Amino acid sequence: MQDDSPGGESWVSLSVWSPQVVQEAMANFLVEQTSRGVELKGNWIKAYCRQGEEARYCLKQLHRYYKDLQQLYPELPTLKVLQENLQNEDWAETWKTFFRPIRIGSSIVVKPSWESYESSYNLFVIEIDPERAFGTGNHPSTALCIEILEHILGSVSAEEAHSSFSVLDVGTGSGILGIVAARQGAQLVLGLEIDPEALEAAQRNVDRNGVGEVMSVALTPLDQVEQTFDVVVANLTASLLTHMADDLAGHVSDKGLLLLSGILAEQVEEVAKCFQAHYFKVVDSRATEEWRALVLRKDK
Repeated sequence: MQDDSPGGESWVSLSVWSPQVVQEAMANFLVEQTSRGVELKGNWIKAYCRQGEEARYCLKQLHRYYKDLQQLYPELPTLKVLQENLQNEDWAETWKTFFRPIRIGSSIVVKPSWESYESSYNLFVIEIDPERAFGTGNHPSTALCIEILEHILGSVSAEEAHSSFSVLDVGTGSGILGIVAARQGAQLVLGLEIDPEALEAAQRNVDRNGVGEVMSVALTPLDQVEQTFDVVVANLTASLLTHMADDLAGHVSDKGLLLLSGILAEQVEEVAKCFQAHYFKVVDSRATEEWRALVLRKDK
């Protein structure tokens, strides 16, 4: 991660109002643009930039990105951004206060590298730094996936665990979901990512958590991966999930599970129907706020 020591620099906060349907995409975009974390409060996303060229560039890219989103979602309102100049504070360090150790499920703790955590014997502590990749466990869609992976891998018998139980994480981002799977007992984990910078962040997180012998990350397109997996997880958006339905379904083993997240409540029916057309049925679902995650199995 780059050195953000302030050295007398001035900072600006950008508070962006975002409808829920595009909030995860907007948050991810701002993380990518600033190389820092973002704060989510209701419909508002707050990011931090250095004043001057960095802030101007971020705003320019933000407006361009939002126009693209409006092509996909014509109902989106005009972009609303509030700027606030921040003087005489170490904002390069202050943004880190938004990332504290968080407990997810019954046995997972996710923490950034700069925070210490006293772990008990029955907890798995996952160390993730946000950098330019989405996935710190703070977003409900990520937390839902972690809870479900914990349940799935906790149900795997010792015999299955030792027979190369495999997980494919499509759109791995920071690598958090694949790392959770590896720490929970999966024997083979592959994380796919299309963004080279996110892939580098994921690799650092893999190394940081000591799961390099189990988990690998790659820029390989999904349609070029030949093997099938016991669990395929995709924490994306509803539109991407339906667009990739054929490839996602095709990489699940005969008795495997497909875990889909990043879905809003009103999008569940659309996603479920799409995968029914690929002979998958919903066998479990979980909800946090307006977000939903679905577990599907081949419908024989």
